[in-house]
Amino acid sequence: MDFAQAANVKVAFALNWTFADPKLAEKWFGAIKTQFEAKHPGDTMELVPLPGTYDDFITKLSLLYNSADTKPDIVQYFDINVGQFAASELLAPLDDRVADASWWKEVPDAVKESGKFDGKVYSVAQGINTYGMLFDRTLTSKAGLPADWSPKSWNDILDAARAIKKTSPDASPLYVVTGTAQGTFGVVAGPGLLLSASSTPTIYNTQTKKWVVDSKGIREVLNFYKTAATEGLLAPTSQMMDANGANNPAQAMHDHKFGISFAGNWIPMFWGKTVCAPCWDDKEETIGFAEVPTSDGQAPGTGSSFNGVVLSMSKNPSDPDLAWSAIEIMQEKQNMQDIAAWVAVVPAVESLKSDDSYLSLSRSPFQKAFADLSATSRGMPSQAEFPIWGNAFQQATQAMVLKPATTIEEGVKILRSYMANQVGEENLETMP
Repeated sequence: MDFAQAANVKVAFALNWTFADPKLAEKWFGAIKTQFEAKHPGDTMELVPLPGTYDDFITKLSLLYNSADTKPDIVQYFDINVGQFAASELLAPLDDRVADASWWKEVPDAVKESGKFDGKVYSVAQGINTYGMLFDRTLTSKAGLPADWSPKSWNDILDAARAIKKTSPDASPLYVVTGTAQGTFGVVAGPGLLLSASSTPTIYNTQTKKWVVDSKGIREVLNFYKTAATEGLLAPTSQMMDANGANNPAQAMHDHKFGISFAGNWIPMFWGKTVCAPCWDDKEETIGFAEVPTSDGQAPGTGSSFNGVVLSMSKNPSDPDLAWSAIEIMQEKQNMQDIAAWVAVVPAVESLKSDDSYLSLSRSPFQKAFADLSATSRGMPSQAEFPIWGNAFQQATQAMVLKPATTIEEGVKILRSYMANQVGEENLETMP
């Protein structure tokens, strides 16, 4: 009798970044390993946790692909890096696989697109981060702002920050991240979020196949950072430019240190009982939510960015069918619900967004408000060079904060020069 040779599926993931706590990462993947090995007796799943910041993780992941002995079969990461690995021909297209997956039909089109490269599907989303604003009513009320504050333009945000500065001088009126220390992830949470709500949100022109390095939108974002920095409205740069800066509002808003925060959906979830970082029921409902308005109130009125936690299969995995089976297990309902809770993301599957298990992860209205943003949020370009563009944009906005005397023209030059050196001037363009 012939016995099939036992197979091993290797799964790489970020230990310190994706999940709210490394212990939750180990718990989730440990459960997946148990489920997988129970379903496939004799076969094994090897977990490869990679510690460090997100950019550390991407660097270590790239090194794993240098050898067939260390190459993972499956990787969990963020969609902002899919193009980078797909362009290097390290990933397997999944179009034929997802065609028969029931959960794939419930994934919004924009989220599906974020996992594509050159028209092919190279990743499937487990959940997404969306971005809006949180504001502290204990500070905004002192500044004369209404409890249901809803700014209609970026000037409204700056005016509110100015009022908070006058009435609560010990607090930071405005928090929005920038700086290269946060890696590509930080682009989406800060400068990219603002650009999504600008007059010209385009980053990559798909018609000309060129990168936009100067536009009205880019200049609006640079001016927003410059104005806020010049007037002393921003939080300390040690917080804004911290490698984990996108997480800082969780503790600072609990301590009533930030007036208005550009924040990801996970911040209110951090206050819930599942993550508790810190635990806070905020019974007085001191924290409110507002969508990010467009720069001058132009249509469509609001804007948001998103990034997704995704799974990819490597090109030529040890056993393609077994690797896909592992992904299917990871995409089962309970496992996706645990991802929503432990990674603190909006579920990628529509039906789970209204599920009590998701809605109960933080108090009303945060879960629904951030989930609703997924319908209109903009993903980042899937091209392999996006991390380069993102780094250049971070350099430009960072310059506005560190040295507010920097002119808008100088900021644009920082972006253009870095991109020209990295991808070539012929691949760049200016948009109105």
